[in-house]
Amino acid sequence: MRVLKITAALALTVGLVLGPAGITQAAPPGNGYDYTDPAQTGCSATGITIWSKELRHPATGAVNGVMELRYSTACETNWVRVNNYVNGAAARKIIVRPRVHAPAGGSLEYAEDSTVDVYQGWSYGLQFYAPSWVCVDVGAVLTLGAAVIGSNGQALDRVC
Repeated sequence: MRVLKITAALALTVGLVLGPAGITQAAPPGNGYDYTDPAQTGCSATGITIWSKELRHPATGAVNGVMELRYSTACETNWVRVNNYVNGAAARKIIVRPRVHAPAGGSLEYAEDSTVDVYQGWSYGLQFYAPSWVCVDVGAVLTLGAAVIGSNGQALDRVC
């Protein structure tokens, strides 16, 4: 009985130290998040949508998807997520963090990601460290073959 109690106590201690199985713990915020996957780093666990826009066909105006800018409250990162409504279409997710000077006197360097995949439904690009005071430029384009079937317009949208 004593061995059972010690084993149970040990299992509880290990469980508390390692955390729940299958859950990735997010590291502290910082530039170490640049060009990383929000799901693999654990940042997506605290992700919220802070901005969204429909992806419309340039000729017909049909809505073929939606793009979102996501923000992790724990990691202070941004990434673009797209819901692609068209089977077989490629979704390009674009995010740019212009070079900015931090209030503390440091700076965040320019960073850009343009992740493309062919996936109907939700997909996302890489993330960048971008605290709430940093503006990012975002966009998305849906293509079917060589034809653009949905985009956020002619230019990237600045979100602050």
